[in-house]
Amino acid sequence: MGQRVPGRAGRVAAVALKVPNGRRGGLAGRFFGGAVPLPDVNVLVLTGVATKDAQLRPKASGQVKAEFSFEVARPFFRADGEAVSDLFLIDAWGPLGEWTARHVKQGQRFLIIGTLNKESYITRHGGKEHLTVVKAKEIRPLEQDVFAGAPLDFGEVRKDHWHEELIDAQLALVRQLASEVASPASSLE
Repeated sequence: MGQRVPGRAGRVAAVALKVPNGRRGGLAGRFFGGAVPLPDVNVLVLTGVATKDAQLRPKASGQVKAEFSFEVARPFFRADGEAVSDLFLIDAWGPLGEWTARHVKQGQRFLIIGTLNKESYITRHGGKEHLTVVKAKEIRPLEQDVFAGAPLDFGEVRKDHWHEELIDAQLALVRQLASEVASPASSLE
């Protein structure tokens, strides 16, 4: 049976569960006295632009993977006026990967929902390299600037710490995007 851990303003932040066999459950166990909150969450939501066409890469296992690079603009500029952005490598597997290879083209805007994963590989010279990849679980085309008319204060978005109201506004925007933007990949299931 779980024990409720109260959050701010009386809301429930997590439902903590005792870990079997006396394990403490890593960092969560240390913070919750041996109880572990619900499973860790690894969800990433990105909007941005594909910087190259998706490429289909069949694997030796028979699985199909598509990959492409994706640029996400940050909400600020460098001191010299240059825009700041982040570049991500996106992987899509199976039927979503096949759809991605056919539809993701350079310059198009997308909403991507996925997870952040670390991978490692051996280089041609025998060294080990590490790479952070976004594993797409959903990819939806965006035909407009999703932030147009959004109730976000970009001055607040730029800060190093977000207050609860800004987090709620960001989550509301994600909910709105997920419900309003058609999912062409939903026919894959």
